[in-house]
Amino acid sequence: MRQWTATHLAKLARRASIAAGKKGTDLPGQIARRVDQNILRKLASQVDDIVFVSGTNGKTTTSNLIGHTLKANNIDIIHNNEGANMAAGITSAFIMQSTKNTKVAVIEIDEGSIPRVLKEVTPTMMIFTNFFRDQMDRFGEIDIMVNNIAKSISNKGIKLLLNADDPFVSRLKIASDMIVYYGMKAHAHEFEQSTMNESKYCPNCGRLLEYDYIHYNQIGHYHCTCGFKRETPKYEVNTFNVSPFLKLNINDAQFDMKIAGDFNAFNAIAAYSVLRELGLNDESIRKGFETYTSDNGRMQYFKLNEKEAMINLAKNPAGMNASLSVGEQLEGKKVYVISLNDNAADGRDTSWIYDADFEKLSEQDIEAIIVTGTRAEELQLRLKLAEVTVPIVLEKDIYKATALTMNYSGFTVAIPNYTSLSPMLEQLNRSFVGGQ
Repeated sequence: MRQWTATHLAKLARRASIAAGKKGTDLPGQIARRVDQNILRKLASQVDDIVFVSGTNGKTTTSNLIGHTLKANNIDIIHNNEGANMAAGITSAFIMQSTKNTKVAVIEIDEGSIPRVLKEVTPTMMIFTNFFRDQMDRFGEIDIMVNNIAKSISNKGIKLLLNADDPFVSRLKIASDMIVYYGMKAHAHEFEQSTMNESKYCPNCGRLLEYDYIHYNQIGHYHCTCGFKRETPKYEVNTFNVSPFLKLNINDAQFDMKIAGDFNAFNAIAAYSVLRELGLNDESIRKGFETYTSDNGRMQYFKLNEKEAMINLAKNPAGMNASLSVGEQLEGKKVYVISLNDNAADGRDTSWIYDADFEKLSEQDIEAIIVTGTRAEELQLRLKLAEVTVPIVLEKDIYKATALTMNYSGFTVAIPNYTSLSPMLEQLNRSFVGGQ
């Protein structure tokens, strides 16, 4: 009776939230959890395969690629594809999408929520994309975060799918006897290098790792004299190019995708690995990979007459460098709008912007850079210290700042952080779709 009450009140709350013009992605879960503290555990027990997708960057795109491909093959799933990746949002997804026929759940999970959620749900499979410094006031240093995750998932019988090219991720092999590795061959693509360096020390002995090849940052082919090394992947990107969308060769299968950004190649191989482990073949995966397009602010593209725009979330140094690199690859004039909020969900510590390579903006043909958000002045100072000489416009209202880009002829490169994403994306949709 308690479960019935919890789910029905949650659904009523969701309908009321939508009627009020809000998304209400977390609200149903919050209400249900107050009525029945075991609601998530009960609903999860009715599903055969539960896949958790986590990591610092790329988990939303990876999760959405998996979910879209399963749906393209007429497989009913539970999927928190609206990005609500903490306990309440995950509970909402199970409440709103569970049916008697739904046997697969694909759940994006925030790294910091893993210990809490695993007390209620044990996934059958868990994939990790990468680990970079992110919201250090929440997560702490990477070593602390990885150790906490390892403790939470150890000895639970979870199949772990690990990025062999990230030594931080491959450390998690100590947490399970069932490990599947994915990765990318050396010289599969020449990534742009950045000045940001994560720790490259061996987790076993503390010595500096030796790299035979580096894709970018700490991602690459490494080994240590103590025996810790990059493991041989079961699933591997052989080659890929971006022109402007990804064309990948994975385990000798070809995929022509509709997403841009060379960093998305790692998200694609992560999604591919999960789908293969769920039993799909290459032809079934192709149905999803070659029809997936972003509509959630991750490398999302807009065009109206001659005006074009691209938006990509950046909430840490690695994400910012990736977004700046996308702008660098675009020909012709550009106008940037960059937003920095410091709300609780963003992390209060915004010092990470000093680890991003804003200096590279000096090499681009830029009409103006519009800075916005609660910490717009901090962005303005960072650009000044980077010796960026193009006009910098400060407009703290994110909607107005985004709308201003329409006054410039150049390609709009929109870079929001976490809580900036929704208003920036909403305004781009108004400008390009609604004509406002």
